[in-house]
Formats: sequence, structure tokens, C-alpha cells
Amino acid sequence: MQKQHGRKGYDVTILSGDRDTFQLASDKITIRIPRTKMGKTEEDDYNAEKIKEEYGLEPKALIEVKGLMGDKSDNIPGIEGVGEKTALNIIKKYKTIDKLYSEIESGRSRRNKRKIKRKNN
Repeated sequence: MQKQHGRKGYDVTILSGDRDTFQLASDKITIRIPRTKMGKTEEDDYNAEKIKEEYGLEPKALIEVKGLMGDKSDNIPGIEGVGEKTALNIIKKYKTIDKLYSEIESGRSRRNKRKIKRKNN
């Protein structure tokens, strides 16, 4: 529903404590994340531009990052030992998990193959 409203030209703000919603950010959809600082609740707003600045990726690419690093609360296993920083770097380079594995299977990315195999064992 949020995406539909954003496409219709409405400005949409989603208030959520879940950063998984960052994948929905666009020029029309802002994600507002509350946080407590010194006992006071403040909010940080994230649109597509701020996501790109902070993570170096388009909002939709964060789905790929989550797939690599996993998320126990969402029952996403990920790759053991791959955290946010490593996952971000891999997706910045390969764009998708499928492209990463294509590189590994073709033998063009031996370094990542060793790392990922080691972390999965």
C-alpha cells in the first residue's frame, strides 16, 4: 500500500523501529526510525538519498545485504561470519547474491569462494 501511494505522487512517511523497511525508501517514501537519546525520543528520517549516503547502495539492494548477513529475528539464516560490513562490500561489488555465486562458480572469484566456504563450514 505504501508503494502505491508513493507511485501516485503522495509523500509517505513510515514510522517503524525496523530497519528492514529501508528497502521501501524512495524520493516519495521516507522511513522514520525512532531512537532514545538521553531519555528523550528522537527520530531519524531516511529517504533513498540518505540510504545511499549511509550504506552506499540503493534501498532495494539492502535485501541482498540481509540475505548474506542473515537476521535471526526474521528467520533468515545468512552466511555464518558475514556481518553487515562484509555483506555491504560484497553487494557493492557484485550487486546481487546471484552474481556473487556466478563469479564463484565460474572460478573468477576464488578469494570470495574460500572465505564463504570457510564461513559456511
